[in-house]
Parts: sequence; structure tokens; C-alpha cells
Amino acid sequence: YRGNIWCFGDSAGIDFNSGAISSNSIVRSRGSCTSIADTAGQLLFYAAYDTTVLLGQSRSTKVYNKLNQIMANGDSMKCGGWYHEHIIIPDPTGNKLYYLFYIGVTFDFGIYYAQIDMNQNGGLGSVIQKNIQLQSFKQVDCLSAVKHGNGRDWWVVFRKSQFPGGSNSDFYSYLITPSGISNVAVQSVGSLNATGLAKLSFSPDGTKMLFTNYGDLIEVYDFDRCSGI
Repeated sequence: YRGNIWCFGDSAGIDFNSGAISSNSIVRSRGSCTSIADTAGQLLFYAAYDTTVLLGQSRSTKVYNKLNQIMANGDSMKCGGWYHEHIIIPDPTGNKLYYLFYIGVTFDFGIYYAQIDMNQNGGLGSVIQKNIQLQSFKQVDCLSAVKHGNGRDWWVVFRKSQFPGGSNSDFYSYLITPSGISNVAVQSVGSLNATGLAKLSFSPDGTKMLFTNYGDLIEVYDFDRCSGI
């Protein structure tokens, strides 16, 4: 149910609870966007690159509440502009707290996060911290996440970019637990990647990870949801 409402494109949306197509969201994004619903499939909030901010300028991500308004303190967030730079993770504490992770592909290099508290503003939420940087190197445009094997925690997975002129096979992962963000792991596996544009996806059961890039590379990996390997 968490993924039953999509907000994307030019005010586009899909409600997978009913199959309805809507045009109610305030998204005006050519690329990165993400949304999350509650456990009943009802929209909580969404985030997207704001096209009113010129591509290449900093702080171009905004967070919107379910009423399609900018969430309290939900503006002036880094990154955005490409395609797979945002992802929302429920805080494993279950206290109506959420993480928004976002990466820098061509500017604001690194991976950042914000924290959203849906207990505030009568349930419309508030961004209680933002632009917290975890890494400062350039990212491949392929941020993704998968639930831990314990059914509570999460893995956030991304790749280092050396484009243009370099390549690597490095995957990075963070473990999200009730204690916070921890346990960064670096694994060098598979073919060298020399592009900045890619996509990283997990199978529904989380045991397979697919990486595809702009250079026509397609690779499928086994993934251990308990160890993150």
C-alpha cells in the first residue's frame, strides 16, 4: 500500500487503489520524483525536482503534503533535475517519521537526507531537518532501497560516479534502523560503470538487484536482505 499513489511528471498521478488517473499534484518535474502513502494506501506526501529552479542551480528539491502544498520547511533542498535521485523510507521506529534521501549527480555532489515528521501541522507534516550530507562524492543517477530481511529496517543503495573519464564497480549501502543511519558498506562487484545515468531496481522479494546504465549494460545480482551483500 505504501506505493499505491504516484505523483510525477506535469501534475500527473496514478491511484493504484482504484486505478484512477489524476492531474491534481503540483509536480512540474522533468525527472526525479517520489511519493509515499500510509499503510491504507492514502497519500501522505511527495517530493520532486522543481522546474522553476534552473537546472544546475542548488536547492531545487521540494516536498509537498497531501493537499498539494509545499510542506512546512519543505523547500530549498539540494539535488534534483535528473531521474532517480529521490527516495522516501519510513523510519523503522514507526512514529510517523520518514527519511527522504537524495543524491547529487551533476551538482551538490554526494548523498543527503531530510527527516519528515507527519505528527506535525495536523497531520500535514513538517521537514524537521534537511540537507544532511552523508557522502560528498559524485553519484550515479540510480538511488534505490529495499526492506531488510527482518521486515522492519531498510537498505539504501547507491553508486559512486567517476563520469566523465573514469569508471568503477563500487556499490554503497546504508542500513536504516530505529537507531538511525549506519553501517555503510562498499562492495566492488560486477562490470565497471563509466556513465552517470543508470537505474537500480530490486525484485519484489528483494533477493535480486538489477543495474542498467546508459552504456547498454544490464546486470542482475543476488542480494542478501539480511547482510546487505
